[in-house]
Amino acid sequence: MSFSFLVETLRKEKRLILICLGIFLLFLILGILAGIYFGDMISKYVDMYLKKMFQQILKNVDNKFELFLAILKNNMRVYLILIVAGTLTFGLVSLFILMSNGIIVGAVAALSAKHTSLGKTLLLLLPHGVIEIFAFLIGSVASAIFLENLVLEKKKEDFKIVFKRFCILSILGAVLVVVAAFIEAYVTSSFAR
Repeated sequence: MSFSFLVETLRKEKRLILICLGIFLLFLILGILAGIYFGDMISKYVDMYLKKMFQQILKNVDNKFELFLAILKNNMRVYLILIVAGTLTFGLVSLFILMSNGIIVGAVAALSAKHTSLGKTLLLLLPHGVIEIFAFLIGSVASAIFLENLVLEKKKEDFKIVFKRFCILSILGAVLVVVAAFIEAYVTSSFAR
């Protein structure tokens, strides 16, 4: 598989990428609105569940490399669920993960901006978040590629080509998860101080 095949695949899947991006952005906006209007209730949820989850992920982390490995392990686990379960359900699980990530990121961003500042919140989210979100978008597209070919395409493509596209998108998403985890551990964590 060549770089040109990757570019061709991204071009061909532009519609699915935009659909997934639209879904994520819609739920991100809903999360922001929820954080603004229901911040007190959401703060309790964040304190009860999300902080405990992050503490569990980050226990026994003493340096940036261990932080990188902890973040990578967690995000790659979610990514693999998105790819495997998403593919088996023709993208439904991926859709759920996109929606829930959008709501959670939006709500937490709104709460963070309320308690710190918008600038600091953006510094804590954007360096790694853009790449991580793109990774999950690409994984979601990969998980729906078979459904797209079976249902949405008028002219069915050869299964081998569809499978190659699935593989290249899955690998690209996984590489982006690694890059995002590296940036989160080595760059974003510097802004948390």
